[in-house]
Amino acid sequence: MKKLVYLISPKRSKSLAIAQGCFLLIVGLLSTIFVMTNNSGYGMTQRIWNSFAGVGGKMAYPYLSLEERVVDLDNKLSDSGSSFGASELDSLGSGCSYDRPELVRAQPLMRAVVVYFSVPQLNVYLDQLKWCMRSLLEMMKNEPPLWRTDMVVYVENITLPHLLDLGCSTTARQNSSEPFRCILVEYIRIENRKLTVNSTEYERDAVTQLKEYPYGESIMPLAENPTAYANYDYVIRTDLDVFFTPAFAKWLPPHCAFISGSGGYGDQYNMQKLAHVANYSGIYFNTTVWNIGSTWIGPPALVAKVAERTVHWMIHLSKVEFSPKMRTMAFWSMAAMWPEWHYGVLSMYGAHLAINEILQLGNKYPFQKTDLDHPTTSQANCTTDGPIHLHTYQSPEYFSKYVFTERRYVGDNALPTVLNSTRCCDYAGYIAADSLNMTSFELAIRLKTAKLALDERNPAIVLGTQF
Repeated sequence: MKKLVYLISPKRSKSLAIAQGCFLLIVGLLSTIFVMTNNSGYGMTQRIWNSFAGVGGKMAYPYLSLEERVVDLDNKLSDSGSSFGASELDSLGSGCSYDRPELVRAQPLMRAVVVYFSVPQLNVYLDQLKWCMRSLLEMMKNEPPLWRTDMVVYVENITLPHLLDLGCSTTARQNSSEPFRCILVEYIRIENRKLTVNSTEYERDAVTQLKEYPYGESIMPLAENPTAYANYDYVIRTDLDVFFTPAFAKWLPPHCAFISGSGGYGDQYNMQKLAHVANYSGIYFNTTVWNIGSTWIGPPALVAKVAERTVHWMIHLSKVEFSPKMRTMAFWSMAAMWPEWHYGVLSMYGAHLAINEILQLGNKYPFQKTDLDHPTTSQANCTTDGPIHLHTYQSPEYFSKYVFTERRYVGDNALPTVLNSTRCCDYAGYIAADSLNMTSFELAIRLKTAKLALDERNPAIVLGTQF
């Protein structure tokens, strides 16, 4: 058999190489489109499950679509006379009663500060919980007599003595006239959740994707068990290392809007990255709004929806947009990719997408950024005309949570012994110091009796209304 020999000229060889290159480029583009399509499908079909509760991680109900969750929650709350209705959600912001503040301030209004308490970080979190509660006590001095502001605390141990000493219990508010309540809600941390052969895709994703991201615990309870705060008029989702100021006492969300403060995570790269994710997932995204804050204020149903979708996007981003190495705490704790694409602010990225998706940044539901998360290092006025909410950041400057935790405010650096609200840093310093001077039992009693005198002067308050 004769061998066939093909002689290819250099010019023909060059043309062949170009053709091969074009072919590979086309294959690559088709692969990218395929991956994007699958990611988009994942984004649209992911299901979120309700919190593990009780022995064996039994679920109360699956977290499905927004509409399905509203119907399910509506059924669960029908016996109590309060519910989330789809029509209510669709009409948020239309005919807002808060636009008549003087009328609202003369009527009962129930607010819930919703937080997560980490038992493994007991000492640090107990300090912060006490100063947060002490700031609420200070705020109550100017709060309208018929208003109540409770705390809802998600925690893995609802019998923790430190929390019971603060007057916290699992008993929910029964009516609008009851004094301050600190309500404990059981929550099981990601690292303690056990997977079985019957575990859902979401259960597996939550554990595998978020096991090295503890900050997600501050959002997940609100998504997984929203019934704990469903009956309140509006909800404040916040971290524990915060202070409420006198300005919060009579404050109402403008136009019943969903409110956030400002974060510090945005830069050109990650905003483009999030816009890209929104684009291939088919959701709304406003490229002009950056740095949505970690504190949210809004109607319970809307907060629950935003929390649900935040968890969804956290899992999606972790699974699709971060490599396994980038997800490890050993890597991201070094902040090697900050600020461009940092796993340590995954919950902020998730919330950014969720607020765009659900609220369409004001196009679907009212949305507004305001002076929440105001830094405790600020020298701004913290009276009734100042910011409503202070947040401690990663700074050694006064007032610093790190210096406080290490008990280094001594001698010439001692914290104020007299309340001074003309500077926010001094307000935070005094409230934190005074929370240390009080026993937990004393703080609990003072919160319970903060409005007793008002109640005695107004018999109508004592009667109250069913909650």
